[in-house]
Amino acid sequence: MEGKDFNYEYVQREALRVPLIFREKDGLGIKMPDPDFTVRDVKLLVGSRRLVDVMDVNTQKGTEMSMSQFVRYYETPEAQRDKLYNVISLEFSHTKLEHLVKRPTVIDLVDWVDNMWPQHLKEKQTEATNAIAEMKYPKVKKYCLMSVKGCFTDFHIDFGGTSVWYHVFRGGKIFWLIPPTLHNLALYEEWVLSGKQSDIFLGDRVERCQRIELKQGYTFFIPSGWIHAVYTPVDSLVFGGNILHSFNVPMQLRIYEIEDRTRVQPKFRYPFYYEMCWYVLERYVYCVTQRSHLTQEHQRESMLVGEWTLGSG
Repeated sequence: MEGKDFNYEYVQREALRVPLIFREKDGLGIKMPDPDFTVRDVKLLVGSRRLVDVMDVNTQKGTEMSMSQFVRYYETPEAQRDKLYNVISLEFSHTKLEHLVKRPTVIDLVDWVDNMWPQHLKEKQTEATNAIAEMKYPKVKKYCLMSVKGCFTDFHIDFGGTSVWYHVFRGGKIFWLIPPTLHNLALYEEWVLSGKQSDIFLGDRVERCQRIELKQGYTFFIPSGWIHAVYTPVDSLVFGGNILHSFNVPMQLRIYEIEDRTRVQPKFRYPFYYEMCWYVLERYVYCVTQRSHLTQEHQRESMLVGEWTLGSG
């Protein structure tokens, strides 16, 4: 599929239900840093003291490092690394890096954060980190993923049933993808609750599991609910982000319920999911009835009511 064909008409027709690979970024509306951009530049733009969540690949547990510490580790020769560390949750909105990365145009058109969340709350966001106490909107739009050779993230579903855009800026990735059939989701939930993830390769248990190789320069779209694992065959730098949208709401809600039942910690869930759903519902009710259920102050400040039309019909 070519980037120019990944547009709003495609989304209306296909509802973002199947994974998509783009070998070239032309036509997607993506903007990326200069080719010589490195993890050292990430450190300069987000701040050397910025704390990042780092996954210890062997235990699949998280720890914390400063950007300065992680870049020092990342630049260590492969033979001298005593552990495998992976950064997959550095959200960089409201940093200097934000302006060097633009996500696919169609993502902006369907993202609930862009189109449903009150504008005045987004404008109040000043904190660059993802500290929930300082967060004014679901801050999940732009992530930088920094992985050394050998990193592996076990099977998971992105939080809240979000869909994912994913651009391999440098290096490469190998994905194992499992479609979110009811049977596969039930097997996934059982696997998570078993506590035996390290002993069982989920891909051997499900109906279908496909291996996909992403090369440098590829852009990947993962729809809501797709179960996936990721291996890093070479030191890599990836930019991506998560969205909720109106074209597969049942799947998004189904994944949210699975997170409830598998007791996913709040830190690893979509921020303000409940509030977001209420804002979306209010907007649809307004479009159908022309009646808003927001307070007068909220209507005035949001600058949104009356400017939005139903787009997913």
